[in-house]
Amino acid sequence: YDRQGAEPNFAPELRDNDLLKFAYQGTRDNQLFLTNTVLQNMDLFRPVYNWFSRTLQMIAPDTRFQAFEQFIDEGSPLHEVMNEVLYALDTGISRLGGEEVPFGSELFTDELRNATVTKIQSGKSVRLGTLRGNRYILSRKGNNVTAKKLVAYHRKWDGGEERFELGEESDGTQRLIDLLPLFIDLAQPKADKVYVIDELDCSLHSVLTRHLLESYLDQCGPDRRTQVLFTTHDVLLMDQDLLRRDEMWITERKPEGNTTLIPFSDFKDIRYDKDIRKSYLQGKMGGIPRFLIQDVTNGRVGEGS
Repeated sequence: YDRQGAEPNFAPELRDNDLLKFAYQGTRDNQLFLTNTVLQNMDLFRPVYNWFSRTLQMIAPDTRFQAFEQFIDEGSPLHEVMNEVLYALDTGISRLGGEEVPFGSELFTDELRNATVTKIQSGKSVRLGTLRGNRYILSRKGNNVTAKKLVAYHRKWDGGEERFELGEESDGTQRLIDLLPLFIDLAQPKADKVYVIDELDCSLHSVLTRHLLESYLDQCGPDRRTQVLFTTHDVLLMDQDLLRRDEMWITERKPEGNTTLIPFSDFKDIRYDKDIRKSYLQGKMGGIPRFLIQDVTNGRVGEGS
């Protein structure tokens, strides 16, 4: 189905389905019809709903990786993998770990403590945002609540370790800690996720961003059901040795104010061996700030390249 104005446009085989018509009439103006059918226990569109809710994952520049309890638990298979990758990528971190903190400390307000005790089911755990840049796991057994904080350890010159608060790590390292779990997830044999990442390169070195993408692309094949969609301002990723032309799109804001997406494959004069970054930076493909167009025309942008 799709919507045509205020009315649904169902496929011919569904147009006589009275339950669907009833569900649509009961859908609020600010509610998705797809969501409402699931709330009313109609299974017709449930596979579509489940795909959006379980398979499609949105990652914003400030998104903090949620399932970090796997990296506090040293018994988790992902604990070792995450630590190996972090160290190999030259972050200086030898391992992540969990550190118990008093739940009665000043970090946790009385309001938070009371809400936690009542909302956490016994035997369950919850993640707690970023208090002072740190991340906590709260667990409850009976009326007893314990807290663990995610911390990082760096290897010292004498072979020992130095403990760091996660908030003490650089923005790039914290961003990498948030992104690595999804790339590890995509590497699993039966992965079926689609990740949409806004500002993939945020706080990351160009070489590191490219390495993450190359690692993912090397594992892609006809038997994999994963996809990564990302936005970036890093023109060094605009490389035909890394991505095909139809995989790279630019955004162009029109004078009317709307923004359009243009694939590089629309530019027929681009050869497969051409460095498209130069053409892009010279404004020949659009997608650059409008105030620079005059400079581009006068030859001041990209001069000397």
